[in-house]
Amino acid sequence: MPGDVSTRTGVAAAVAVSLIWGLSFVAASVVLTTLSPVTLATLRFLIASLPFAPIVASNLLKGTSPGPSDLREMALLGFLSISLYFWLQYTGVKYAGAGVSALLVVGFIPILTGVASSIILKEALSPWRALGAATGFMGVALITLPKLRAVSLDTGFALGVACLLGNAVCWSLYSTLSRRLMQRTGRPAYVTGHVTLFGALFLIPMSLTSDWGALGSLSQGQWISVLYLAVVCSGGGYLLWNYALSRLETVKAAIWLYLEPVAAFMGEAVILGLIPDSVTVAGGGLVLLGALVTSLSKR
Repeated sequence: MPGDVSTRTGVAAAVAVSLIWGLSFVAASVVLTTLSPVTLATLRFLIASLPFAPIVASNLLKGTSPGPSDLREMALLGFLSISLYFWLQYTGVKYAGAGVSALLVVGFIPILTGVASSIILKEALSPWRALGAATGFMGVALITLPKLRAVSLDTGFALGVACLLGNAVCWSLYSTLSRRLMQRTGRPAYVTGHVTLFGALFLIPMSLTSDWGALGSLSQGQWISVLYLAVVCSGGGYLLWNYALSRLETVKAAIWLYLEPVAAFMGEAVILGLIPDSVTVAGGGLVLLGALVTSLSKR
């Protein structure tokens, strides 16, 4: 049936983007040894915006540019999902560490998205979906909590946690608001291009005091990581995510984000030689189970 095909392609897109973004944690960790969080975010999205510039320019010449209302909404989405989101995320990783980041960002985003979509979009949060979200969250906790034992609560750690909580709120609002925009326009590439450009523009003044001279110290491997973040994660990832949101309800799309830590640990094993332990494998199983329970629920 057409509806089933649409749902399957939406799930496939959500899974693909979750794997892509999961590997982005590995790529970012490589680059953040040299660049500051805001410098990396700005560089990433300045590069990512280049392919979308001709699309936006073409729409302008054809007279098919978005109206003032859509432009304001796209600007807000760009600020929430790119400028503020990545500044908060990279700052949170810097002060709170990777374990806390995975727990708060990946664990809370689907839950907060479900709450936001039920309030803003009036989407029902059924018991099965709630169970799936809780199961996935337990899996994320099982993966990350053992890594938190050595962390002592200090001012920097508290700041990092606050940034990561804000990070999760930003993405939940973006997923909910962008779904409404997707349903209205039905043009994922169109929305992604404008949102990416707005996000890059907002990052420029945020990075004016950064040490851009550090770019000269980047190794070839770090530049490859930057390009992966900019082209694959930002360009392709956001396009796939917006496509998924145009085919799935917000909660069903967001639950697949639980796959991100699984992809991150796989990337660490292959690229950095860090092999996950049995607890991590068990947590990954719960992550997959939670995603399946929520995605396959009918209501």
